Amino acid sequence: MNTKVPFLAFRSALLWTTVALTGIACTETKPPAPPAAKQAMPVYSADALTAACDAALTNARKNTASLSATPLSEMTLKTFLETWDENGAAIGNVLGPIYLQAYVHPKEAVRETGRKCILEVSKFQTALFQNEALYQRLKQLDDTNLDPVSQQLKADLAHAFTISGVTLPLEKRQRAAEITETVDRLAEGFQAALRENTSHIVFQEDDVAGLSDTWKDQARQQDGSYQVGFDYPQYFPFMRNASNSDARKRYYQGFTQRGGAKNLERLDEIVSLRQALADLHGVASYADLATRNRMLNSPAQINQFLAQVAEPVLALEKQDLAELEVLRRETNPGTSGKLQRWDLPYYLEKARQQKFAIDQEALRQYFPAQATVQWALEINEALLGIDIRPAEAKTWHEDVLYYDVYDATSDDFLGAMYLDLYPRDGKYKHAAAFPVRNGSRLLGQRPTSALVTNFDRNGLTQQEVETLLHELGHVFHGVLSNTWYASHSGTEVKRDFVEAPSQMLEAWARRYETLSKVADYCDNCPKISKEMVSKLEAARTFGQGTFYARQHLYASFDMQLAMQAPPSAQNLWAKMEGRSALGHLPGSQFPGTFGHITKGYVAGYYGYMWSEVLSLDMQSLFEDNLMNPELGQRYRQEILARGGEAPPAELVRNFLGREPSSEAFFTQFQR
Repeated sequence: MNTKVPFLAFRSALLWTTVALTGIACTETKPPAPPAAKQAMPVYSADALTAACDAALTNARKNTASLSATPLSEMTLKTFLETWDENGAAIGNVLGPIYLQAYVHPKEAVRETGRKCILEVSKFQTALFQNEALYQRLKQLDDTNLDPVSQQLKADLAHAFTISGVTLPLEKRQRAAEITETVDRLAEGFQAALRENTSHIVFQEDDVAGLSDTWKDQARQQDGSYQVGFDYPQYFPFMRNASNSDARKRYYQGFTQRGGAKNLERLDEIVSLRQALADLHGVASYADLATRNRMLNSPAQINQFLAQVAEPVLALEKQDLAELEVLRRETNPGTSGKLQRWDLPYYLEKARQQKFAIDQEALRQYFPAQATVQWALEINEALLGIDIRPAEAKTWHEDVLYYDVYDATSDDFLGAMYLDLYPRDGKYKHAAAFPVRNGSRLLGQRPTSALVTNFDRNGLTQQEVETLLHELGHVFHGVLSNTWYASHSGTEVKRDFVEAPSQMLEAWARRYETLSKVADYCDNCPKISKEMVSKLEAARTFGQGTFYARQHLYASFDMQLAMQAPPSAQNLWAKMEGRSALGHLPGSQFPGTFGHITKGYVAGYYGYMWSEVLSLDMQSLFEDNLMNPELGQRYRQEILARGGEAPPAELVRNFLGREPSSEAFFTQFQR
């Protein structure tokens, strides 16, 4: 997942270590860390954060007033765009670190003041994009002979001004501002409810049968019970391995309820307000507004794509579930009823163990956390022609690592990155990349990104290795950006393309060519074999029908909410999930946890699948040589370096040397 800081190009915001590993010594392959980081960001106290936010906003308002008052006769469109970008970068450089720390800082007071700052910046942005004087300068200044990159920025800004309501009559414009500010406040509250959740479930010995001793030791209480929250390192191993179906059902239901009734209320209000915004603009639905600046730029195009995906995916899901039902009945003779949703992870895991001898929990010995992270960084170094150097920097938590990134050939400084890998109270619960600073050749500014995950310190499963590379794909999309404007830097791309560079890297977690190298970074962990990698890939693809069916349901639900604004998102979800093969569990409340659609992925969750169409096509060029440095360098220059300064279809076409194809995407559903 990519989290996009609210930036002056008006890209919507979303928001999904030093390790002591017992018995595993990881080989040091990097040079000693330099005495100081090249581009470390400030780490705030609550008071310092508030002061920085206030100063940035004061400066931004001053710059906006100055740009608004500059006569048309004293500027060109090029100077207007460059001044706009410089002003945007100035506030972005402050907001980026604040936004990140609002989601990851260990102190609640800092997270809370960060949230307040985000809302104040959102108000400023709404006013900025309703500024008629700025809009008129954008529209009236002559764009003759304007270069293509500046033309792209002009088009992006024109879209942002329009969707913010600058062309509406004054009364409607004011109402649009009120709606936008309220939605932003509700969305921040929705995210905070998930992030700050401290609820837990207590299990007894019979409930945890099938779990590893390591898992039990971490959850065991003095009275012999087991207390667990909803962090991924506890939840997913339980759902895959606990043999007690009733316990799995209880944990699944609690996991879906962690947003609480209040989040369901927030989501309903957000959906209603978005429809009201669409009404102000005179369009049928919020989806009509949200999709205007996408690759698939209308609800009709998106729904056509989802319909095209549905048939092969649902057919494959049916096959998968039939196999799992046979396994369930063989495992539990005399059992009645049918496979339930909370049973799916358990029987998928059992099937993979039986068919392919793959146990995700046992894989942690092959992928110790520190060694695997080092491996992931170094394969990207070799592929992309970069040098990632650890450096000393002040961070918000002792686990966090900082790196400077250089070009391997020229030794030019390219950018910087943070890694925050392990769960803790109050931290963002999913995996995501956060842009901290946007890069710009115009401003002589290099980018910084942060990777945030919640991995088990004892090691990663193969699925988590994919997650690591996926999120690093977002990070390098940011860090290796080399755009003229900060407004186009890194992941500032069309929403339905933003996942493609991250999905692109997932293949590097599936091949012997790359996975076999993990053991090179660890003195005594086992080395994976070709046979085992083949089994891993077979195990991964088994059950893909159930995975894509779920993704299709999420995307369809998101589109329905954005198109029809039902009075109850929960009721709509219950109906839609109820029609799915595994049905709906009464009392489960998934919509209250679906943070994607409260912010940047609204009418855009389909983008995960649409981006995969492009990423699989790009992967196909590497064929049997994933570590092809020439292709890696081409990918870096044609896709990563260019950010959002050209339409994604053009970037992909330039990299491929041909028109994009969906063949690789749909082939994977054939069995």
